[in-house]
Amino acid sequence: MTDPTLGGTLPLALDITAGALGLAVGYVAYHGYRRNESLPMLCIAAGFLLTFWAPVALDGGLVVLEASLTFGTTVRAALPAGVELAARTVEVVGLLVILYGLAMPIRR
Repeated sequence: MTDPTLGGTLPLALDITAGALGLAVGYVAYHGYRRNESLPMLCIAAGFLLTFWAPVALDGGLVVLEASLTFGTTVRAALPAGVELAARTVEVVGLLVILYGLAMPIRR
């Protein structure tokens, strides 16, 4: 994710669009899980939500925190880097969950 305070409105709009599409794909995959009771589909749904929606939520939380609270200079400098690291970590975990769901054998 890009820092919305520095990058302008286009990167923020793209992040929000990616988050919304991630929610939509996650919902469709979850609906497929409910319809077929397929555990791999549940993993894929969770992976899409983690990969596309969680980083947007983390960045949104950062924007709200920075707007509503006053931090010292050290925390103000470290907070975006920490959120960025958390967002990348959640994306990697989400991709691993998707990979696990795709490689999982289907039980019938």
